[in-house]
Amino acid sequence: MAWELLRTDYKDAVWSGMRRFIPIDNMDGTFSYQDVTRYAVYDEAFFGAIDANRINEAVNAIMAALENGTDLYEAFQLFFNNQKLLFSDQLKKDTKEFEEYVEDLKQQGDDIIGTIKTDYRQEMDEFESLQQQLFTVWFDGIREKLTGDIATKLQKEIDDLNTKLDSFVPKTTVFSANGKHITETSGDEVKEIDFNTDGSITERMYRGGLLIHTKTTRFSPDGTEIKEEVS
Repeated sequence: MAWELLRTDYKDAVWSGMRRFIPIDNMDGTFSYQDVTRYAVYDEAFFGAIDANRINEAVNAIMAALENGTDLYEAFQLFFNNQKLLFSDQLKKDTKEFEEYVEDLKQQGDDIIGTIKTDYRQEMDEFESLQQQLFTVWFDGIREKLTGDIATKLQKEIDDLNTKLDSFVPKTTVFSANGKHITETSGDEVKEIDFNTDGSITERMYRGGLLIHTKTTRFSPDGTEIKEEVS
């Protein structure tokens, strides 16, 4: 069993003003006194039987060793050697646990990096796929325009654009039952409009089933500013 050091943190009792006691009548002609002094230092000043017994046990053990002719130097050397072994064993245990902890952190870091790489590759694949679809839609449209009578087709495109700018274009408009969602369909173009609960408006433009643009319109509380975000 390792030696437990004796206390060396005792302090003198400290109190404020004069010590104070309350007399208590024991009803048998005697009085007891209750200490109600306000102490600033009290617990550290208490020296009890436990401390006294430990000191006496230590002194008795030393004196018994001396009387029996025990070599205290050898006894202390044996004690310290045992302590060194205990410390060494504990150090090995703590070192092993620390190495396992570091290895676990490294494994967690490798797993996180692997997940990031996988997620990034997946996002890039999805982005490349979307861009490929958009390019295909665009290329199919432009290829048709660049075949045959190009001048006539370009003029038709200009006429159609002017018609759209004048808001005269065939389309089908469908309102939801609550009036908060509108779907406008014109050829392969679909426009969805949502009136959000926070007062903003979200518009999404689809072409050939693919999302082309998103616009969010927000109004300031005082109605003096309109902010449009397009992505």
